[in-house]
This record gives sequence, structure tokens and C-alpha cells, in this order.
Amino acid sequence: MCKKCIRIVAGVLAALQLAGCISSEKYYEDVELSREAAFRQWKSRKERQEQSQPVISGKLNIADCTKLALVNNKVLQRVVQEREIARGERLKSYSAILPNVNLTGDYTRLDGVTSFEFDTPTSKETIRFGDEDNYSTVLIVTQPIFAGGSIPARINAAKLLSLLTDETVRASVQEVVYGAEHAYYDVLLSQHLLEISTDAVRSAQAHLDNVKQRQRGGVAADFDVLRAEVELSNFHAEFIQNKNAINVAKASLIKVMGVSQDSDFVLSDELLYVPSNIPMEQAVEAAYRNRPDLLGREFDIKMQKELLTVARSQYFPMISGYYSNTWAKPDPHNMMEIEWGHAWQGGITASLPIFDGFLRDGEIVAQKARLKQGQIDLIDAEETALFELTKAQLGIENTAEFIESQRLNLTRAEEGLRLAGVGYREGVNTQVEMIDAQAALTTARANHYQAIYSHIIAKLDFQKAMGTLTSVETAESEGQAQYIKSSNTEEMGLGRNKSLYVGD
Repeated sequence: MCKKCIRIVAGVLAALQLAGCISSEKYYEDVELSREAAFRQWKSRKERQEQSQPVISGKLNIADCTKLALVNNKVLQRVVQEREIARGERLKSYSAILPNVNLTGDYTRLDGVTSFEFDTPTSKETIRFGDEDNYSTVLIVTQPIFAGGSIPARINAAKLLSLLTDETVRASVQEVVYGAEHAYYDVLLSQHLLEISTDAVRSAQAHLDNVKQRQRGGVAADFDVLRAEVELSNFHAEFIQNKNAINVAKASLIKVMGVSQDSDFVLSDELLYVPSNIPMEQAVEAAYRNRPDLLGREFDIKMQKELLTVARSQYFPMISGYYSNTWAKPDPHNMMEIEWGHAWQGGITASLPIFDGFLRDGEIVAQKARLKQGQIDLIDAEETALFELTKAQLGIENTAEFIESQRLNLTRAEEGLRLAGVGYREGVNTQVEMIDAQAALTTARANHYQAIYSHIIAKLDFQKAMGTLTSVETAESEGQAQYIKSSNTEEMGLGRNKSLYVGD
């Protein structure tokens, strides 16, 4: 090849290589277009989600709050689908005892068949073995008879998986109810803290106005005005923080309930202190009987035992009965008969692997280890239950003491502010003492509500630790969800609120 041809070929190859290269700007353009498309998809999904979420208004009590959460919470909706998965696995397990029926059809075209000719007194005859066009239809029915105990074990394992899934769903229900009630009380506490901050700002403003008036009368100094202004600014900063906190708490509650952020509602319940005294032995008994994680561990152990039986069944022969019927052309009994015919057969088969490369031994070892893990998990879950019960009970006791102490402290702070005000007006107390008394009352009020809130949350933790946080009413009809009524509703004095409106 001449040098000129070589240069031409090299130039063509180089041009092809360059044609396949993409500039950095082109990559950026592609990425920007992809991001814009992703944003449009997100916006479309957001609009559809907002349209599907209910908008609530009016008064909202804690019972309605939990019901809304159970109907609309996306996490719970996803977990509930595990029941359908378990139901599918259970249906699949029944295939082990049902016959297996296969129907196949076949057509084969041959380019030629074996034949030979022979002479007869009158003519020449040709005998053909088969036909170019071959048709066949085969029906095969196989019925398992014995599989070393694996057939009932698989069915039992599927049933236990369904029960285990039910406990998983029940645990998720309790988590959703706990989250909804916790968020509800978070909003209540934030409302009270905001109310306290509002009162503190109002009192500080009134005190500042009083100090300025006293300054104009020559009774108060510039320092007194400056000190009052600083105190007002401090209370106003707390007011802003509590205002932001209540917005965040309310948004969190809306998220848990799964309703639209455009919802406008008012909480109708209050933070109430109701003493609780459940003996520890009774609480442990309730936990051992009701906690979903403990029941789930029990079902898991039973399921692992069934799976171990399945693994051991591989040491036994697999025995099955079978029946087959073949319709074919040519006749399966006589290939020289170029017509349709049929043949059937039946029998019993048995198979037993002699050597499987230690697959059976390895599977048995693995299933034994999983069974041991399940037993250890059950012990750990029992210990966790005892720890959570003890921690919650201590929390109830400590918060009850804290409430009593803060109740007395609140009374003292109110009286202290009254005396400081009287003394300040009479010139006995200084402005600093007046400001300290106001700050002490604000702190005492906040601590009082914080103590009641902590006591309610501790009781909520205690009920969750016992596994008795909810009582479930399952709606069977399509389109309905589980409605949960809090077991502590009656204790807390909360009733059904008819003024809640749920819109589309």
C-alpha cells in the first residue's frame, strides 16, 4: 500500500475517533437537561401527592390523630403489604401437596424419512417409516407422595411466616401510634411554652414601660431602663425560638398523620397529670403476652425448626407417582401407521442423591445456626423488654416527683413575683430583684409543663414496653385501614371529638 493511501486511511480513522468524542460542555448540557427533567418529575409527584392527601380542619383530639396516622401513614402502608407477600408465600407452599400437570405440544418437519421399495406381482410398492410432518401432544401428571417430611414442613413454615408478618405489622402499628401521640404531645408542650414566652414578653414590656415612666419622674436611672430593655430582648428571643419550635412540631405531626401541610386544626386535648401505678410483675406479664417482638421471635423459632426439617428431608428419597398420555401422528405404537394414535403409561419414581458435594450437610449446619440465632434473639428481646419496662417505670416515678416539686415551686414563684412587685412599687426591692422574680416564674411555669409532658411520655413508653399501646380494629372491606384507639384515652380523660373535619 502506498504512503498516500496509508495517510488517507489514518486520517479517516482519526476522524472517526474524533467523531466519537464528546466535549465537556456537551456533558454539562446533558446533565442539566437530566436534572431539569428530574425536577419536573418531582414537582409532578409532589402535586399528585398533595392532591391525594386529606386536608383536615377544626379541633383535633389524640384519638382522631392516631386514626388519621393509621389511615395515611406511608410507612405503615408499606409494611401492611408484607401481609400480601406472606399470603403469596403461603399459597405457593400448597403446591408441594398438589399434583403437577404439564401439557406440551410439538410439531416437527423432517426433510425425509426412511423408505424402501419392493415389487409385487402387479406393481411396485413403497414402504415409509414415519412421516415428514410429525405432531404430538403429551399430558403428564405428577403427584408427590413422600419427601422426607419436607411437604408438611414447608406448609407449616409458610403459615408461621404469615403469623410472623402479622406481628411485624402490629409492631409497626404501635410505632405509628407511638409516633403520632408523641408528636401530638410535642405540639401541646410547644404551645404552652409559646404561651409562657408570650406572657413573659408582655410582662417585660409592661415593666419596661413602668421603668421609663419612673425615669421620667426621676425615680429610675438610665441603667434601669437599659436593664429592662435587655430583659425584654431576652424574653423576645425565647418567644421566637418557641414560635419556630411549634411550627416544626406541628409540621412533624402533620407528617406522621399523612395529611396535607395546608391543614388548619387546633388541638383539643391538654397536658394533664394523671397518676399511674402498675405493678412491675403485672407489667412484665403483659409484655410477655403482648409484645409483638417477643411473639415474633417465638414464631421465628418455630419456623426455623420447620426449615431444619426441610433440610434434613434431603437424606430421604423423593417418591412421586406419575401418569402420562401421548397423542401423536404417526401413531406412537406403530410408526408405520401415518394416523393419529395415543399411548399412556403410569408408575412410581423414587430419587435419592448419593453424593451432592456436602450441600445437604452444609444446609443443615446453616439451619441449625439460624435456629440458635433465633433462640438467642428471643432471650435478648426478653431482656430488652425488662430493660424498657424498668426504664419507663423509673421515668414515671421520677417525673411524678418532679411534677410535685414543680407544682410547689410554681406556687412559690408566683408569690415571689407578687411580693417583688409590691416591694418594687414601694421602693423596697430593686429592679434586678423584680426581673429575677419574673424570670423565676417563667422558668417555673416551663418546668411545670415540661414535667407533665415527661410524665405522659414516660407512661406512653411504659405502654409501648408492655405491648398494650393500642387495641386494633381491622377493617375488612377494601379501601379501609386499621383504626387504632389509644388504650390510655380513658385514663387521660380524652373523648371522641366530633368537630374534626377531614376533606379531600
